[in-house]
Amino acid sequence: MTTSPGGRVLPAARATRTGLIALAVPHLEEPYFAELGSRIVRGADERGLAVLIVQTEGDHGREVDVANGVGLPAIDGLIHIPRSLTVADLTRRTSPGPLVLLGEHIQVSPFTHVTIDNRAAAYTATEHLIAVGCRRIGFVGRRDARPSDAADRRHTGYREALDAAGIPADPALTAQVDAFTAEEGARVAGAMAAAVADLDGIVCSNDSVALGALAALQAQGRNVPRDVAVVGIDDIRAARFAVPALSTIAPDHERLVDAAFTELERQIAAPPGADLPVRHVTVGARLIPRASTAR
Repeated sequence: MTTSPGGRVLPAARATRTGLIALAVPHLEEPYFAELGSRIVRGADERGLAVLIVQTEGDHGREVDVANGVGLPAIDGLIHIPRSLTVADLTRRTSPGPLVLLGEHIQVSPFTHVTIDNRAAAYTATEHLIAVGCRRIGFVGRRDARPSDAADRRHTGYREALDAAGIPADPALTAQVDAFTAEEGARVAGAMAAAVADLDGIVCSNDSVALGALAALQAQGRNVPRDVAVVGIDDIRAARFAVPALSTIAPDHERLVDAAFTELERQIAAPPGADLPVRHVTVGARLIPRASTAR
């Protein structure tokens, strides 16, 4: 796949279909990506396709290699969940072909992508904490050392919800993580709770971070949700089995996967030289209140 000067998709001539697509994910240890990968594999099977899963570790060079087909067999198309790819990287692809980006790392580009509204997700999460009585609400999950557009947009949604409620933003209540993991959630939320005596709510950038926050708060003797209410984003399976069960923002996973395949198959089926419009698809997400915010 190349692009015209107007940013429209121009499929390159392709060999015979292989029935194989590739899925590039940052980390399979992250439950959200593991579960999303499983959903994509099932969706591919329903469509008579097989999936090759490549773990990039979020490494820029590896993400570029996968986008260029380095080390991959012949595939019909690529679904890529990037952490560090840029528009420039993608416009220089040496092995163009059907491509769909998942997530908001690249928000404005001439490449089709499917995402949730991360700003709105965090806004809803923060609004929920305010509705249950929280006023000293922290955000755990900025990552400036290795920027994440999704985390940045979630932080923006958090700040906007505070502003809408007339609650001043306190820099001491925004914390950086090195990775979006339970280990980092425990470390960072634990430090925040120790430093901020009147902390009464935490919005976490994803559910894994939130699970770590639950463990850290309980280790400090802070009752969840009576002392501190906690909400995450992603609705991983483990969220419903946490103690207490984790409130979260649940993306429309079925719609996310269906949209990714719809856009990929649209490119795969296009005749060589077809000028396809680039599409940016945003799927819905909804609040699932559970025990971690039942104050």
